[in-house]
Amino acid sequence: MAYLPKIKQLVGGKLNGILKDPLTGLKFAGSFVRDFKGNFFKGKSVRPDSKPLEFVPDGKVSTDEVFRNVSVSPSGVDYNKGVFVRHFARDTRDGKVVELDKISYLKIQKEKKLYRKTLKVQWFIKGNPEDEIINNYLYPGVKAKNADVAKKAEKLLPGITDQHLKHYSKFVVQ
Repeated sequence: MAYLPKIKQLVGGKLNGILKDPLTGLKFAGSFVRDFKGNFFKGKSVRPDSKPLEFVPDGKVSTDEVFRNVSVSPSGVDYNKGVFVRHFARDTRDGKVVELDKISYLKIQKEKKLYRKTLKVQWFIKGNPEDEIINNYLYPGVKAKNADVAKKAEKLLPGITDQHLKHYSKFVVQ
């Protein structure tokens, strides 16, 4: 490690978590210093031979643990309404789109990471799946409505149609 001026070092302090020694995996309770990048080291100053420490936050779930597909399905209340709110997030770095439950969706939204985009869609789940003509008027079926929802969602969250919204009659009952 190169020289680091004292002004860019913070010795000790209160942490919302624990420090672990990466070599042993044990909790570290000695003196520590933090550099301006947020890295922790053993001792009272950062030197070329300083040993690094690993910071583990208290009770916080990282977004990487939250950013995974969750199997969601509509409730009886959703079927009574005829629509089901589905939550999605996209990692713009790799294009991966995941479906989330509401709690995970809100956690990702709250963190406001620039590389994560979120979207909430109203998915139609009740009605005739196919289009029908009544008195010479075309009434779109649930599949057509969901196809329209998927088309609009694709503009806002590229990749969502291929990864999640390709079956327009998913969850549909008549």
